[in-house]
Amino acid sequence: MTRSERRASLAKEVRRKAIHLMGLSVPASMLLFGKGATAVYVALALLAAIVLEKRRLSGKVNLPAVRGHEERRVAGYVYYIAGALLTVLLFSPPVAVAAMMMLSLGDAASGIIGSVVRGSAVRTRIMEGQSWRRKPFPVVAGTFAVCLLVGYAASLLEAIFSPEPGALSVHVFVVGAAAATFADAVPLNLRRRVIDDNLSIPLLSGSAMTLAALL
Repeated sequence: MTRSERRASLAKEVRRKAIHLMGLSVPASMLLFGKGATAVYVALALLAAIVLEKRRLSGKVNLPAVRGHEERRVAGYVYYIAGALLTVLLFSPPVAVAAMMMLSLGDAASGIIGSVVRGSAVRTRIMEGQSWRRKPFPVVAGTFAVCLLVGYAASLLEAIFSPEPGALSVHVFVVGAAAATFADAVPLNLRRRVIDDNLSIPLLSGSAMTLAALL
C-alpha cells in the first residue's frame, strides 16, 4: 500500500467511524433516560434501519458509507443497531453502557488503525474464501488500550449516574476490554458464516463483564 493509498484509506475510515460514533447516543440515553426508554428508542431505530436496508438491497437507495463487500449483504449498521438493542435488553445499565462505549470507541480505534496497517481486513478476507487469521498486533494493542480507557470512563460515569455504583470495578472493565478486543480481532463464525463484530463486540464484552461482576 502506497502512502497516498494509506491516506485515502484512513480518510475513508475516519468518515465511516464518524457515523459509527453516533452509537454513543445509546449509552447517553441509558444514563439520562434509563433502560426502558432506551430500548424503545433503539427498537424504533432498528425498525427504520431494516426498512432502509431493504430498499438499499433492492437498489432503491444508495448509502455511500457501505463497504464494498456489503453491497449485496446486510450492512454493518443494521448489526450495530441490533447489537445495541440486545445489549440494552440483556445486561444491567452499567454493563450495557460500558459494552456500547467499547463498541463505539474501541471498534472505531480498530478501524482507523487498521486502515493503515496491512492485513487488518480479516473478516472481508474470510468472506472472500481466504484463510483465517487475526488482526495484526498494532490493531489489537490499540483496540485494547482504547477499550481499557473506555471501561475506566464508564466506571466514572457509573459513579455519577448510578444510585448504587460498584458494578464496574477495575477487574470487571478489564475483562470487558479484553473480551471486546478479542471479538474485534478474531473473526468468530457460526456454521461458516462470519459473525459481524458489531454484534459480537458488545455481546461478548457484556457477557464477560456480567460474569466477572459475579466473581
